[in-house]
Amino acid sequence: MNLPKNTALGAKVTDIQNEALWEFPMQYPIKLIGLAGDDLINAVRAIILQHFPTYDLATLEVQPSSNGTYHSIRAVLPFDHRDQVNAIYADFAACPHIKTAV
Repeated sequence: MNLPKNTALGAKVTDIQNEALWEFPMQYPIKLIGLAGDDLINAVRAIILQHFPTYDLATLEVQPSSNGTYHSIRAVLPFDHRDQVNAIYADFAACPHIKTAV
């Protein structure tokens, strides 16, 4: 069986791998990168609101790449437990507009 590097047996790639490093509740910064455009921004907004319906979308920071091809979107998310982290990372990973989530 081939598992991605640093993935525990039976865990998804988007799952927290070292839970000891996480202390809940927490404000956690996340950066999402994808091709510049409304599709990316709208997808990110929709996923965040699905998980955090009262999140203030005005706090999202959008930074274009030097040539404008990509955007990075930074959000600080209020996680209360690990299941929230795993769920939102899985949704980000499944979104075709998001190339990277860190």
